[in-house]
Amino acid sequence: MRKRLVFRVDDVGYTPIYDLGVFEAFASGIGSSADVMFDSPDTVEALKKLKDMPWLSVGWHRHLWESPVLPAEEVKSLVDEEGRFKWRHRHQELMKEATYEDAYKEFCAEAELCKSILGRYPDIASTRPSDIPLEKAFVDVLNKYGIVHDHFAKERPDHTLNPAAEEYRHLNIISLHIQPEHGFGLELFKDYDPLSKMMRPVWTEKEEIYLYGWHPGYCDVHIMQESTCNIHRCKELEAATSDTFKNWIIENKVELVNQRDALYGTNEFQDHLKEIDSPLWIGNMK
Repeated sequence: MRKRLVFRVDDVGYTPIYDLGVFEAFASGIGSSADVMFDSPDTVEALKKLKDMPWLSVGWHRHLWESPVLPAEEVKSLVDEEGRFKWRHRHQELMKEATYEDAYKEFCAEAELCKSILGRYPDIASTRPSDIPLEKAFVDVLNKYGIVHDHFAKERPDHTLNPAAEEYRHLNIISLHIQPEHGFGLELFKDYDPLSKMMRPVWTEKEEIYLYGWHPGYCDVHIMQESTCNIHRCKELEAATSDTFKNWIIENKVELVNQRDALYGTNEFQDHLKEIDSPLWIGNMK
């Protein structure tokens, strides 16, 4: 029985300080997939680095927390008086005000930004079940550029699964729910234990490919001001790069793969680990 795991690093491009930790997670051999926010302060620099790391799959982490790629005057229904996305972290209801035309233009610009630096469009993306114009525009842009989406079943907090799109269900890719039960918050930081959840997957004869997204990185003032998931990122970086987690992977013979590997049966990430003679290469596990 193969035990395959996609370790997805989320929020790539958020800030330069955050990304210092992100690329530590990649350098450790743990992170196998990069989910990039194309509207964030460090997006361009992050994409430049990812261009030299072709063994990673690249996802479209579409939060729309920062500023559009296009000039604000070209997408007026998306932005506030500061030229930033009007909904940001805490007012998702304002997404209903976005017109289809503005959203479509902005999503095309974000995809083209990725292509202009990385040399290709994102490999994968996730969509949200909604009939508002913004979400319809996003799906249309993904289909325009041939970007795979809705390819994994998503575990909910009650541990039931929202199924993947029909054409991908046979792959049995399951995205595990990893958010803390009581959310994030400074008062909860002391007891936050991401390592235990990182070592939670249990494989069956169905050969599930587990996928989970973490935020291994450092924290700065911008993140503290903007996001409730802030210094918790440091604990996730510590856990992801710890000897305990690496030993768990080795002892359980867990095969780290990227999302293209999961979709197409390739071995890009394992071939990279083999090339650098990493102890995390499945061939080095006794």
